Amino acid sequence: MKLFNFKKFEELKIKKNKDNIVDPYINIGTIIKEMRVKKNLSIEDLSFLSKIPVSTISGIENNLKELIPPHPFTRSILLKLEECLSLEKFELTKLIQTDYIASNKRIERNFTFTKIDLFNSWQGNFIYLFLIILSIFVLNSYFLNNRVIEFKYIEKTNN
Repeated sequence: MKLFNFKKFEELKIKKNKDNIVDPYINIGTIIKEMRVKKNLSIEDLSFLSKIPVSTISGIENNLKELIPPHPFTRSILLKLEECLSLEKFELTKLIQTDYIASNKRIERNFTFTKIDLFNSWQGNFIYLFLIILSIFVLNSYFLNNRVIEFKYIEKTNN
C-alpha cells in the first residue's frame, strides 16, 4: 500500500517538473542591465530618460517580483526601455511568453441559495429588492382588481 502511494507521488513529481516554465524576466533583466552599462548610464539616468521609477527598473534588472508591475504595465515599460536603450522594437516584449502571463480565467462559481446572505451580499440584496418589487406589483394588481367600494349610510339618531 505504501509503495503504491510512493509511486503515485513520484508520478506527480515528474509531471510537476515537466510543467516548469522558465522565468523570462531573468533574460530581460540581463539585457537591460548590459545595454545600460554599455551606454554608460546609471539606473537614475535611465529612470530620468524613460520616466520610469528607479525601483521598477532595478526590480526588472534584479528580477524582484514585488517591484515588477502587472503584465500590461510591464509591457509598456519594456517598450519604453527598448526606445531609451536603442534596442530593436519588441525585442524585450517577445521574450515574455504567453504561457508565462497569468491569464484571467473565468472562475466557475457554484451558486446555491443556501450560500446567499440576504443582507450582506449583492446577490442577497438583488433577491430582496426583487421580492419587494414583486410584492408591490401583486398588491397593486389586487387593489386595482377589487374595485368594489362599499358605502354605508349612517343615520343620525335623535335621542
